[in-house]
Amino acid sequence: MRDILILILLFGFKFVFSQAPTAGELIATHMATLAEINAIANPYEGSLVYNSDDKSLYQYDGAVWEKINANGDETIIVTDSNILISGTGTSANPYIISSIPAKLTSNANGSYTFSNSVDTDVTFFPTTQGNTPIVSNTDAGVGNCAQFGLNETRNLIIQGAYFDGASTVAITGQTVNSVVINSSTQITANVTSGNSYGTYDISVTNNIGSSTLIGGFKLQASTSLTTSGIAISDMIMTGSMTYDGMYLKKTATAGWNAQGYSQAYSIKPNVGGHLDWTADQSNKYLMIGLSTSPQSNASYTTLDYAMYMVSNSNIQIRENGASQGYVSGYTAGDKLRINVDCLGNVTYLKNDIVIFSSSKKANYPLYLDSSFHGVDGSVSNITMTY
Repeated sequence: MRDILILILLFGFKFVFSQAPTAGELIATHMATLAEINAIANPYEGSLVYNSDDKSLYQYDGAVWEKINANGDETIIVTDSNILISGTGTSANPYIISSIPAKLTSNANGSYTFSNSVDTDVTFFPTTQGNTPIVSNTDAGVGNCAQFGLNETRNLIIQGAYFDGASTVAITGQTVNSVVINSSTQITANVTSGNSYGTYDISVTNNIGSSTLIGGFKLQASTSLTTSGIAISDMIMTGSMTYDGMYLKKTATAGWNAQGYSQAYSIKPNVGGHLDWTADQSNKYLMIGLSTSPQSNASYTTLDYAMYMVSNSNIQIRENGASQGYVSGYTAGDKLRINVDCLGNVTYLKNDIVIFSSSKKANYPLYLDSSFHGVDGSVSNITMTY
């Protein structure tokens, strides 16, 4: 019987406490106005009362009644110099925290000043955009076959990188008369050489800086080169070709099956030289160049160094038949050259401007050779300098 009563009691408690309390079952503290609270005589420390005026709970600390519900009064905020705090931290007047914004001021002299109202101001001076020029080589350097003579005025080709319209040229002991910026990689400077043999430095300067090629300009007694035209009797032709001492022309049968070549003159090692000719048109397929064995056949694959004058008015470089890519456009009347210096460096020029530098050193001796495809394709004014 006792066990049954215990079970009934447990079930009853579980039922009671599982129900939501009613208002009358809540624990309530005394409520009074502020005036009534302050009029309470000798309250016990720790006593609680609800202030009906400001809807807050107060506790007596033994001396005064203190509001105990949090509203921000007790919050302490510590900041550094560039943070502003306003407000008192109450519900009516909450804290407002804001930073003092940094400023970047543009100055009259082109500089900028950064300020954050805390640290020392910093002023920046802008730099000029661009790159310091690079001078890599010239056509008057050591080993070149066309060095300046004493007191000689002519053009000097300077190659490198980052050349711009502000670039100037200076050569120790020489007079630079004028400068033409051909491209970002090439400058033509008109120079009058001095009266003393020696090796001199070349400098190129722009708004960013300066670069110097040590010993890039050499004055030395050099072997005199000879320039000769190709005589009719010296031009050997295979296929349908004609040559009258001026024009070398294909007359029939399209295909890489005709050539004109000459072994009368050659470019030799340690001397150098160049082959020159004029383009007569820009709408035919033909190749002009230098070969160590021009008599082998009429194929362009035996041309060691060749300019491929394509019918689309572009020049492609071919070396032993392998394309080195398109390098320039061309028109009738353009002066074309393949130059070989004393060290065997080969460059291709159009109207005295380098359009390609070969990575392949020259084999010797080198003779005039050609390979023609298009009927009526021709070149003229062929000369060899050796």
